[in-house]
Parts: sequence; C-alpha cells; structure tokens
Amino acid sequence: MKCFLGWIFVIFCALLLSGCALADSDSDSSSYDYSASIHCRSEPSDPQYGGGLVKNSKFNSGLDDWKVFGNATWFQVSEGDETLVAYMQTSSGEFILVGSVIAKFGCWSMLKGGFTADDDMKVDLFIRCPATKIEVWIDNVSLKQFTKVEWRHHQQKSIDKIRKRNVRIHVKNEQGEAIKGANITLTQTRPLFTIGSGSPASILEYKGYQDYFTARFTAATPHNEMKWYFTEDKQGQENYTVADAMVSFFTSNGISVRGHNILWDSQNATPHWVPMLPRREIVHATVRRTASVVSRYSGNLIGWDVMNENLHNLYFESVLGANASAMYYQIVRALDPHTPLFLNEFNTLEYPRDLKVIPSRYIHRIREIKSFPGNEDLMLRIGLESHFTLRPNVSYIRAAFDVLGATGIPIWLTELDTQKGPAQVEQLEDVMREAFSHPAMEGMIVWGGWKPTACSDACLNVENYDKLPNGCSQLCLIDNNFKNLEAGDLVDKLIDEWRSRVKGVTNNEGDFHEKVFHGAYNITCSHPLMPNSLHTTFNVTKEEGTLDLSITLK
Repeated sequence: MKCFLGWIFVIFCALLLSGCALADSDSDSSSYDYSASIHCRSEPSDPQYGGGLVKNSKFNSGLDDWKVFGNATWFQVSEGDETLVAYMQTSSGEFILVGSVIAKFGCWSMLKGGFTADDDMKVDLFIRCPATKIEVWIDNVSLKQFTKVEWRHHQQKSIDKIRKRNVRIHVKNEQGEAIKGANITLTQTRPLFTIGSGSPASILEYKGYQDYFTARFTAATPHNEMKWYFTEDKQGQENYTVADAMVSFFTSNGISVRGHNILWDSQNATPHWVPMLPRREIVHATVRRTASVVSRYSGNLIGWDVMNENLHNLYFESVLGANASAMYYQIVRALDPHTPLFLNEFNTLEYPRDLKVIPSRYIHRIREIKSFPGNEDLMLRIGLESHFTLRPNVSYIRAAFDVLGATGIPIWLTELDTQKGPAQVEQLEDVMREAFSHPAMEGMIVWGGWKPTACSDACLNVENYDKLPNGCSQLCLIDNNFKNLEAGDLVDKLIDEWRSRVKGVTNNEGDFHEKVFHGAYNITCSHPLMPNSLHTTFNVTKEEGTLDLSITLK
C-alpha cells in the first residue's frame, strides 16, 4: 500500500508523584530529549527513548500490542494539509489536548506534546483529525514518563549547561609568580538572561514603585503607553509625552525596554479613526505610524512587537492584502536594522485547544513572513504572552518550547501571569522555572505592573477569581505600600537563585575555579600580604569552554 502521508506521535507523560526518589539522576532513563523536528521528512526519525513505554513503537509487528480506541483509527492522507491533534481522555471522561501538528501530503511530520497525570489515573490517548475522508499512517511512537523529582532534575541539569560557564582566575604578582591564598569575590551586576516586568505609567509618579522596580528588573514593557491608540487618539495629533518619559526613566536606570507595540492586527485595538479611512489612506496612516514610532526609539529598545497578535487577527491583511504583516516587518527592519522583531501571540501555551496558534501554526506564520522577498534574514523573536487562566500544563509547555525552539529563533515569555487564587504562586513558579531552564528561552517579562487601583485591598481580597472587578490586575507583586506580596517574594527568590555571588581563595597554583551564571561581574582580589587590592569588571558570555582571566596584584 502506498503511503501518502505519515506522522510521528511523540508524547511525554510527566507523572507528578509525591514522595518519590530518584535512584540514578544521571542515567539515560531519567534524561530528557529537548529535540524536535519541524520539517517534513522522507523518512521518520527513530522513536525517542527507543519508544519509552510503548511496545512495538515502530509497528514492525503490525498492530501487535496496540489497541484502537473509540473513534480513533489509522488513516492515510490522500491530499492537502491537515491539523492532527492528540487528546488524553481521563478516567472521568474529560478530553485534554496534549499535542498537535500540521501534517502534510507526501512526507512525515513529528507531533510532540505532553501531559501530566496522577499516579493512579488511567488515561487513553486518541488521535483526531478535522477531516473525515482522509487516511493517515502512523509510525515511530514514543511515550516516556518522568517523576516530579526527575522533571526538576532536568531543569537544574539544563540550567547548569546552558546558563552557566566555568571561570578560571589566575592571580600572580608583578614577577609573574602565582599567588596562593588570594581572596576572590565575584558579584554579578547584570544577568545575561532577561527577567523584566510590564509597567503602566504609574512608574513615573511613585518613588516607592520606582525603587522597587529598579532594584530587581532588567527589562520593562510599557502596558499601553506606546500603542498607536494611546499616542494618536486623534488623527494627525501624536503625543509621545508619556512614552518618552517612560523610555527615558527606564533607560537612565539601566533597564532595557521592549517596544509594545507598533501595529495591532485587530480592528478593535486600532485607533477608532483608522477603519473609517479609504484603503489608500490606511496604507499611508500605517506607514506613517510605523515610521514615527520606530524612528523615535530606534536603537533604544531590545525588541519591537511589530504586528501584535496576527495569528488570531487579520485586520490589516483583510484591508491591505495577505502580505500586509510581512511588509511591515520589512519596513521596521529598514528603519531599525539592529533591533529584534517579535511575533507576539496568546494561547500557544495557555490554551492548547486554540488551534489558530498551536506551535505548528506559529512556525507556519514565521515562514510566511520570512518568505516575503527581502525578509529572509529578519532578526526575529518568538513572543508568547502566557496569560494563564487555566492551570499550566508544564509537560505540554516544555514540548511546545521544544517545537518552537527547533526554528533556532529565541523565545520570550512576554506577558506572563497566572490566575489569581490560592495556586497562583505555585503555578507562576512552575512556568518561570520551565522557561528559565529551556535552551530556546532568552527572556521573560512578568506581567506584574503596579498601579494603586490595580492592587488595592479590594482587588487583593476578591473571592471570585474568574471575574475580577474592573481595573484589578491578575497578578500583583506588591501592595499599595510597595511591600512584597507572596508572588513578589517568589519573583525575588528566583531572581536571587539565578544570580551568582561567589567568594573563595586561590589554590597552590594561584588559581580559583567556579561555575557561574552568564552576565556582567565585578571582581575584587586581595591578599593579606599585598598592599593593594584590585577591582575590575568582566563578562561571562555564552561561549563554550572555560573563561580564563589573569590578575596581577601589586
């Protein structure tokens, strides 16, 4: 039988067990494979983990050890592309989407996903396809379980590998002789991995909030103050006063700024006067807006959200044509060639059932934008808003990072918050740890901006978490006295955990060895018998291999 289309089904099941122990944390059985394939292949790769829990994973013995569940069966695709989704059905009958892929005619595609199950939960896996008159072949299936302890071990092992580097400091005197017993202090002044926060304009008014923000965050995203509807509410009357002041405040305090956003691909989020214009004038207005905001802040930002949420929304495409977004990415790159350009979307992580923004769709959009003539070398970033109103599925999140990371494009969490309630802080920690430990991640922005009406006592004491009063923030890090709340304590704990502060002494060869997080450092070196101490700075970059530094004490 001729195979028109096939696909690989790779799902990782994380069994979150309490009180379990890890017998051999470095064994192959407990390691995690972060790889994923995003290209159609003439032949499928071998199953990851050798199939894991799956028997006959390559179907070398037909359907031996396999059971066909419910309405799921094996199909063969005769033409076109199809979105295939994998569901887990719990013992209560609930269906949970655990992975998806756009499968194409004539080649093999990988579906990679994940789910979390209790140790006593019986689950079935189903494959569903929107089309009813297609045939699909399946091959090379993997199913691997991990305990909660193993999952955290993956994170720490990855952090040690991708976020740290060995440093060797050799201390000598003016005659070139090694100095034993020299005191070394390394203090990280700025981490390479970015952890920031969103902020409204209240940062300009409240000294307590300024002190809080500048003491811990290295990046900021203005909430609304740079958006088109804020800076040009009336046609032709631009007002950048607030945005200018915010950018000036942040940059003067050494805080990087993300440009949020240039255009928004939703009619409801576009200035009210724009849709009333003739098509030609809409082109002029959008180009003028793009040139205005980009030229104003060119060189002062670490990223631009160019066309916000344009997997969910296609307003400008409907007015200006299918390549509208790609055209604006090209314009922004011409105006500001050295600043990364973001795609920024919601629900890719938060709500896997939203098939508009599954990882495969996100990658397809990236390819569409880059296929526009002249866009081949765009410096892109993947922005995932990450507003979790449901409990985060960290197993699925990791698999989504794997798939998106296979593009080679760095990923950011751009607007991270979790639902208010008793589990909010635990869930926030789960997502932040997963993001920081993943090789594809470059930074995250916690959506914890403060203003007095958003984190008032009434907002903090709300009982209905599903429907917050107008003006209340989902995530408050501090109260109105600028004191940490539980979520603020968590963010501080993680920021501190992911920075290096090291003290030690040189050995008999005058060497001091340590593995530290990437970033900028102050170093102090002294010796009781030497009259002068030395103070200098250096950077720990992401290159592989040991960073060697030589210090001469006089």
